[in-house]
Amino acid sequence: MSKPVVVIGAGLAGMNAAIQLQNAGREVVVLEAADRAGGRVQSDQIDGFTCDRGFQLINAKYPELAALNILSELDFRFADRALNIAIEDRSHRLGDPRKYPFSAFDSATGSIFEKFALIKALARKPKPELSIEEYLVASGLGRTFERVLQPFLRGVYLTDLTKIAAPAGLEIIKTFVSGKPGLPSRGVGALSAVMARKINDLRLGVTVNSIKSGLVTTSVGEIPASEIIVATDSTTAAQLLELGSVPKLAGCTTWYHSAPTAPVTHGQLIVDGQNRGAVINTLVISNFIAEYAPARKNLISTTTDTGITESEVRRHLTQMWGVSTEEWRFLAKYEINSALPLFEPGFKKRQTVKIEKNIYCAGDYLESPSQNGALLSGRRAAEQLLIDQRR
Repeated sequence: MSKPVVVIGAGLAGMNAAIQLQNAGREVVVLEAADRAGGRVQSDQIDGFTCDRGFQLINAKYPELAALNILSELDFRFADRALNIAIEDRSHRLGDPRKYPFSAFDSATGSIFEKFALIKALARKPKPELSIEEYLVASGLGRTFERVLQPFLRGVYLTDLTKIAAPAGLEIIKTFVSGKPGLPSRGVGALSAVMARKINDLRLGVTVNSIKSGLVTTSVGEIPASEIIVATDSTTAAQLLELGSVPKLAGCTTWYHSAPTAPVTHGQLIVDGQNRGAVINTLVISNFIAEYAPARKNLISTTTDTGITESEVRRHLTQMWGVSTEEWRFLAKYEINSALPLFEPGFKKRQTVKIEKNIYCAGDYLESPSQNGALLSGRRAAEQLLIDQRR
């Protein structure tokens, strides 16, 4: 009997690697320590509300997602391409000029010249030793950087912008500018669920203790393997493999509150253009997708750093929304210490997915801190394995 390929980790990277290998006719076993697949891309049902484990949009134009051809299975809802910036006691909208043609002329979010400077900055190739903040500031973005990009990108990278290398940062910005973001009506976890249904042999609740060529030792015994792909988070991968340096990890906390009355009628993201408190971003997610909340109820999603108290969150939300939060009911809090890999200035990404003969790695820390990066790394690991098999 031939041995299967064993994939360790059922996040987006591991599941995509498995799908690619299955499509190529290989037998694959996917091992996952948790009780369900998806890694960081999961949703919970709490009192009739859909709470994603960390607020995250899906870009429908991600090449790797398009290649999977599963968007039709997700009941996907596209987000309005606009951002609201809280400044003093007002909210200023900056959005797609085709829908909000005059929003670019609002001087509170920067001059029209500063906004054009962003377009020019996106077309250039920054030096890798620069941070994304250094690059954007030097590009002359002025108030548009301070009040719009800095608070918005803080929610994208989950860290200070001086800690993100300019090339990696610019790559993510471009995907937002040209992308089509949105979410499945059943929550971001629907993406993981659809992918998991395509895995022929997915084993949950199985912890991997050690690996060596041809053998995976787990909490339920030994599993012979023809090849192994380690598709875990970077910390676990570094423990199982000799990877050398891996990116540091950024964390965040996502809070969910239900409100009897929504503070606004739109479902657009809002950030604080003056950085007055703990909140990184917030939105009435049930205004965006009604299925996220029971009828006649409202769900507010809020992202902060880790180590923040709810009283701090409520105080800042009152400033940003301009309403009292006293009647808002706390629903859930997700503190995610390992949310995204940090590609700091000067950090060199690993150039190969092959660790040694018949052992490979996959994960967003190898490509870019995004769902596309995770999917891409899984595909590349599978492709390298298949190339080696034919040699």
